[in-house]
Amino acid sequence: MTTAFEPKNLFLSTLPAAEQLRLRPYLAFHRLSRGSVLQEPEQRINHVSFIQSGMISLVAMMQDGAAIETATLGREAILGALSALGNHTAGTRAIVQIDATAWRMPVADFRTAVGQSPVLRKMALLSSELMLAQMQQTAACNALHTADRRLCRWIVQVRDRIDDDVICLTHDFLAQMLAVRRPTVSLIAYGLQQAGLIRYQRGKIAVLDRAGLERGACECLGALREKTRRVIADLA
Repeated sequence: MTTAFEPKNLFLSTLPAAEQLRLRPYLAFHRLSRGSVLQEPEQRINHVSFIQSGMISLVAMMQDGAAIETATLGREAILGALSALGNHTAGTRAIVQIDATAWRMPVADFRTAVGQSPVLRKMALLSSELMLAQMQQTAACNALHTADRRLCRWIVQVRDRIDDDVICLTHDFLAQMLAVRRPTVSLIAYGLQQAGLIRYQRGKIAVLDRAGLERGACECLGALREKTRRVIADLA
């Protein structure tokens, strides 16, 4: 059965109808299950993915197996957009953290379309700019902000991406993403639960007080939202 073309990706949905039609013949709808690895460092990018729903993490890998999240991607992201500029290899691992969907197209077709359209070229550059801004903000956040404020920021970001108050995530995963020890995550989550902001049990976080979490989050939450708003507005 053919999936109706109803783009929810912010870049794809903001494009003029004529530019959407230019891309439509090459786009295929994909369901991306939790745990799927979409790219590895130094791997050549073969597809461009306009993320529709769910969440994908970009993760920097260390030689000893340690990892830290450098960006969270949702419907405001195009994974692989830099390939519009030429052959491109991945710098990070991209892993599906929450079941996702995406419209995907081969890199060669994307590059051809971008070469024919100034609007699509601008979209590819703006998408890459936004992803770089997210990675830079996340790096600064990891270095400068406390784990409790980072966790509040992270929970709100995920909730905004999936439009659901229940998030399926384990303490082990959160510890890895925030680069802290598991007991630290458990302690912070317990504090947030005692404050009535979340309920955590059996690998699920239920958001009870989104406004309270936003107040507890670091400034990076607002900074990333504003950057996303400006970039999408620039394409419109």
